[in-house]
Formats: sequence, C-alpha cells, structure tokens
Amino acid sequence: MGMPEQVIDATLMVIEEGGVKDVTVRKVAETLGRSTTVVTHYFPTREDLLEAALTRSFAQSKEEALLFINGGSDDLWAFLNWSVSTQHRKVWLQLVVADLAGLDPQISQQIDEFIDWWDSRLLELLKDRVAPGRTSKELCDIIGVIVEGILLSSDREFASGLTADQLLSVTISPFLTS
Repeated sequence: MGMPEQVIDATLMVIEEGGVKDVTVRKVAETLGRSTTVVTHYFPTREDLLEAALTRSFAQSKEEALLFINGGSDDLWAFLNWSVSTQHRKVWLQLVVADLAGLDPQISQQIDEFIDWWDSRLLELLKDRVAPGRTSKELCDIIGVIVEGILLSSDREFASGLTADQLLSVTISPFLTS
C-alpha cells in the first residue's frame, strides 16, 4: 500500500474514532506515525484529506454493496442487509453527525451523492417487489428512514433481542411481495 493510501486510511481512522471535527493534518500525521510534511505532500489541506477519504470510503461502500448483492440469493435483501451491516457503520455515523451539525458543506454534498446512489439502487431492486397500496418511492423513503434509525442505533442491543437485519426484515416485509 502506497503512502497516499496510508494517509487516507489514517484519515478514516481519525473520523471513526473522533469524528470529522477531529480531522486535522497534525492528527492524521500522528495517527500515521509520520510528520505533517508527509501528509501535506499528498494532501495539502484538510479539505483535500477529507475529499480523498470520503471518496474512497463511499467507493468501497458501493463495492461492498455489490459483493453482498452478488453473494446473496435475493438481490434486494442482500442490499438491505448490507445497508445495516457493521462494515461501514462507524464512518457513516460520524459523517451523518457532521452533516446534521452542518460542519462542512463538502461532506454534505458527498453524503447527498451517496444517498442518491443508494436510493437509485434501492429503487431498481424494488421493481415489481412493492406490495399493493404503496409506491416504490414511498417504500424507498420508508426503508431509508428505518435503515438510518438502525444505523444511528449503532451497536446497541435492541429490546426485542432482534439483530439489525432481523429488525429490518420484520419492519419491511409487510410492504414487499416475494
């Protein structure tokens, strides 16, 4: 792995541990165990660091989603299960917090682009799967709210004892045809 990738990894670790607000060239250099000069050689500003880290994080999330879909027997449920999986939860939670706090318009734009991708992918997978009485777009919104709620619940145990994917199944299944 080259140094730019190591810097991006260190930036994502800073985001996971302390949030977007903690991302500084100095903090990333400390996490990397290098000088700030190494970081600024590849990413001259904090904004450059964030853009590179988020671009890679979202690209990896999309790749992971496709792996889930390709590895599952039902594309829709594979995508939904990926959506509530722990693999991308830590960074996503920190990004949502930063977005809600209005910390950085650049982050908000990248989050919006990712959500647009997620919505369009979900709408494709919902085709011919929506139970009577709802539209695909309504169900996409319903699923989005439920997925966000599950993700924002982080790693806490639900009162029912259900896992995240079981909770998603219980809440979404009545709106779907097989």
